Amino acid sequence: MITPSSTKAKILLIYSPDEIGVGEKRFKRVIDVFQPLGLGYIAAVLENSGYEVKIIDAKVEGLSAKEISGRVAQYNPAIIGLGVSTPDFPVACSLARQIKSSGEYTIMIGGAHISALPEETMQEACFDYGIVGEGERTVVELADAILKGDRENIRQIKGLVFRDGSKIVRTPPREYIDDLDTLPFPARHLLPALNKYTGFYYKSSLLATIITSRGCPYQCTFCDRAVFGNRVRMRSINNILDEIEMLVKDYGVRSINIPDDLFTITAERIEEFCRQLLSRKLKISWSCFSRVDTVTPQMLKTMKEAGCWMICYGIESGSQRILNAIKKNVTLEDTEKAIKWTHEAGILVLGVFILGVPGENEETLRNTLSFAKKLPLYRVIFNTLQPLPGSEIYKIALQSGTLRKDIDYRYYHFYCFPEKLSFIAEGLTADILKRYRRKAYRDFYLSPAYIFKRIFQYREFKGFPRRMAFFLRAVS
Repeated sequence: MITPSSTKAKILLIYSPDEIGVGEKRFKRVIDVFQPLGLGYIAAVLENSGYEVKIIDAKVEGLSAKEISGRVAQYNPAIIGLGVSTPDFPVACSLARQIKSSGEYTIMIGGAHISALPEETMQEACFDYGIVGEGERTVVELADAILKGDRENIRQIKGLVFRDGSKIVRTPPREYIDDLDTLPFPARHLLPALNKYTGFYYKSSLLATIITSRGCPYQCTFCDRAVFGNRVRMRSINNILDEIEMLVKDYGVRSINIPDDLFTITAERIEEFCRQLLSRKLKISWSCFSRVDTVTPQMLKTMKEAGCWMICYGIESGSQRILNAIKKNVTLEDTEKAIKWTHEAGILVLGVFILGVPGENEETLRNTLSFAKKLPLYRVIFNTLQPLPGSEIYKIALQSGTLRKDIDYRYYHFYCFPEKLSFIAEGLTADILKRYRRKAYRDFYLSPAYIFKRIFQYREFKGFPRRMAFFLRAVS
């Protein structure tokens, strides 16, 4: 039996190939494609434990199942791991079946989908083991046990789900990783070159993403917190900046995106981050995600001085009733103030909205469109709700019978209008939602005032007019 202590055992990690929303391939040119840092972290801890690891990012490479199977056969790994989101689950199942048919491979699956629906996922016989929640500790213990043939010890590993005959066994949940600094940086050397990844809404073609915290204490009903949970854990500022410095020096990165839910959780943390970033003289621009109720004018001024050029806020709705219903825990006034302060600080704003949540009607849709036009936003995203497994909306819709379980998970992409919706709020129709979404994009991006304000800024974005043309065709 091969063990990591005697011979380097091979593990192949695969980021599932893309099948955008079925019939929505026109969106390929206008969506953000970032490095799969989840697999990067898993690969890094496995390498540190003595395994030989490869990653196939089938999404960015545009690989077919046949091409992936060919690479699997060539590498001949002892274990295969798939990182799978809900929209990619059907494609991942098809791929896993094809791999299984070509050889005796052990396949484990991790990611958001199995963390939200572990028992349902493991009904698919193509998967041998499922990793639920944060996977860095679990995957090493599982790989060690598999390669030692220690089936009994596998039952003692926390954070797993697997089949035992006709039974599905789920072990106790894995504790969250308290000290995120103990994790190695993602194994970016195993991923395709950074220039293969694109950020439609972002400033640089050579853009890297980093995660500085995990967990979110808020209770927004549309969010799935099955992987990282509600307890916030933060990396130290030194650890974060060491990674940024490595990206600048080793990869030539000049722009960083920080998509944490709570990057701006405290003014003290932001102050320290900005101060240390400036002291290291890294000369990067950066963007982040934030909540409107966590920023202050002074914080935003400090962020601007340290190179922040854009903040993405989840605005969600222009109706206070809807914000209350989805437990966003902010007011429209909070949003207006935060975006005004951000604009005055010289930081651009990407506003994200959700159309079609429970309780939505045409009046609230009109309110959202009017609110978006009223705000000094740089870019907008209007998502159409597809309740994600693990979210409160999904559970309520499932229990009430208003969730259509016959809708293929491939239609669960947020960034396009699905051909089929798994949930439609009472009083609305798919045609109404599609009409308002189209109107929202066209009213925003084709308004003369917007074009006049942005035309000079667009000079810094090579090829922007071409990309915008793709975008407008996509939402037509």
